[in-house]
Order: sequence, then structure tokens, then C-alpha cells
Amino acid sequence: MTDIRKGSFCKSAAGHDKGTIYIVMETEKGIAVCDGKFKTLNNMKKKNAKHLKVLNYTDPVLEEKIAAGKLQNEDIKYSIKQYLTHIDKK
Repeated sequence: MTDIRKGSFCKSAAGHDKGTIYIVMETEKGIAVCDGKFKTLNNMKKKNAKHLKVLNYTDPVLEEKIAAGKLQNEDIKYSIKQYLTHIDKK
């Protein structure tokens, strides 16, 4: 299994949100994910690691904003949109 770390893209594998793309925002006190639209930075969703599938995709711009502490919900939505267009091209 791939290492789950802050800024990782993942897909929900179980629950009512199955198939939803999220970005991992916290890994120390459990895993908290957000999508920037329904689950925002102020209202993150807690997920069990067994219910997440880590995707092999990174966004360097998003990682820079996380490190700088200047991440906004719009950045998350944009990164997820970029990921979806990336997989559509394949």
C-alpha cells in the first residue's frame, strides 16, 4: 500500500461517498480529507485508512501552498479538476 501523507490524492473506497476524490490534509490525529466543495478546510471529513485508495498523482503547486500555509478551498477544487482532466486524457 502506498504511504498516505499530507497532500496525497486519494479516492474513497467505501461509504456513501465511494468514488469521491479527496486530498489528505491531516495524518497525525487520524486521516482528515477534503475536496474543497462539500468537505472544506473548515469542515474536513475523517476517514479510515482502510477506506481510502491512494492515487499515484501529485500536484507540486498544491504541495507548495500546503507547505507555505496558504491553501484555500479553491486551490483544492482546481487541483482535483486538473487530476480529473489528467486521467481523462489517458
